[in-house]
Amino acid sequence: MIRYRLGTGASSVRWALSPIHEVVSLARLLTEPRRHPVYHQWLRRRRHALSGLDLAALTVFMADGAYRPDFLDPSPVSSEPTFEEGMAALLAVPTEQVNAELVDAAIGRDPHVFRRLLDDPDRARSEAGVAVRRLWKAAVEPEWPSMRQALRTEMLDRAIQVSREGLRAVIPRLHHSMACEADSFTVEAGVEVDTDCPTGLILVPSLFITDRVQCTTSDHWTPALCYPASGRYLWAAPPTPKSLDRLLGPTRARILAALTTPLQTTVIAKLVNVTPPTASEHLAILRDAGLIDSSRAGRTATHELTNVGRVLLDSASPRP
Repeated sequence: MIRYRLGTGASSVRWALSPIHEVVSLARLLTEPRRHPVYHQWLRRRRHALSGLDLAALTVFMADGAYRPDFLDPSPVSSEPTFEEGMAALLAVPTEQVNAELVDAAIGRDPHVFRRLLDDPDRARSEAGVAVRRLWKAAVEPEWPSMRQALRTEMLDRAIQVSREGLRAVIPRLHHSMACEADSFTVEAGVEVDTDCPTGLILVPSLFITDRVQCTTSDHWTPALCYPASGRYLWAAPPTPKSLDRLLGPTRARILAALTTPLQTTVIAKLVNVTPPTASEHLAILRDAGLIDSSRAGRTATHELTNVGRVLLDSASPRP
C-alpha cells in the first residue's frame, strides 16, 4: 500500500497535465504494444515517425514490474507546464538523486547495463533527456494540441465532480486501486510506502497509461499520482449509432461521435479515414448546424461538441 498523507485534505490536492509524463509513458507503451490494443490504430498512424528511433537510453528503465526512476518524470510545477519546462526540470535533477534512483532501478536487473549508468549518472540523465526529446518530436508534439485539449477536458470534468460530490467520492473513479481515507490517499501496491505531502499532492491524468496508477514519492518535489484519463478517442473512433448515420451520413456521424474528446482537424481525418480537406468540409457542415465549435491557435484548428451536439449524440446513443 502506498499512502499519501495530505494534512489539509482537498485544499492540498491539485490537478495538472504533464507533456514529459506522456512521452515517458509512451516509451513504456512502445516496449509492450501488444498489451494495449486500444493504441494499435494510433501506433499504425505513427509507425513511420517511430521507425528507427533510438530510445535505448530511455527504454532501458521500462522493464515490466521494475522501478522506473522518478527523475525521468518530474512533477509538474504548474497546471499546464510546457514540454520545455518539463525538460528543464528533468535535466536539473541533482546528480545525487539520479544516482540514488539508478541504484534502486538496478535491483534485479542486468548488472552490466546498469554499471555503465551508475558510473556516470549525469551522462545517464542527459542521454535519457535526448531520447525523451527525440520521442516528443517524432510522436507526441505533432498531436499535442489535441492531447492537451483532451487532458484539459478531463481536469475540468473532475473539478466539476469534486465540487458537486466531494473529493472522497471522485478518487475511486480515477482507478480501482485508489481510495481516500480521512486525510490520506491510498493506492494498492506491492510495497509499503508512507509519504507526507507538506506541499500537497498532484493528480496527473495520462493518455498513455490504461491499466495502472503511477506513483511518485520523491522528496525532491511535490508527490504526484498519475492515473488513466477517461478520453480515449484520440486512439480509435468510437462506434456510432445507426440512427445518427441515417441523419448525418456515416462520416459526419463518426466525426461527431469522436468529438466526445476535442480534436484537431488532422487527427479527425486520420480517425475517420479521410483527407484533411474532406474532414474540413464535414466539420464546416457540422459547425454551420450548431453541433460543434472550432477554435484556432496559429495554423491549428481544434473542434469540440456544442451543448446541442452533445444532446444529439446522447439521445442517439442506445441506453445500457
